[in-house]
Amino acid sequence: MTVRVDPELHERAKTAVAQADSNLNAHVIAFLHWLVHDTDELPTRTEVPTS
Repeated sequence: MTVRVDPELHERAKTAVAQADSNLNAHVIAFLHWLVHDTDELPTRTEVPTS
C-alpha cells in the first residue's frame, strides 16, 4: 500500500507518534485493525500543536 500524505501533516504525525513512544507504521496498522472491527481500541493519541 502506498499512501501520499501532505508533508506538513506527515511531520506533525511523526511528532505525535514519537510522543506516544510509537511509529507511524504501528499506528496505521492499529487504526486499520480498528477500522475492520478486529478491535475496539484506537491507537494512543497525544496532544500535538496545530500548524
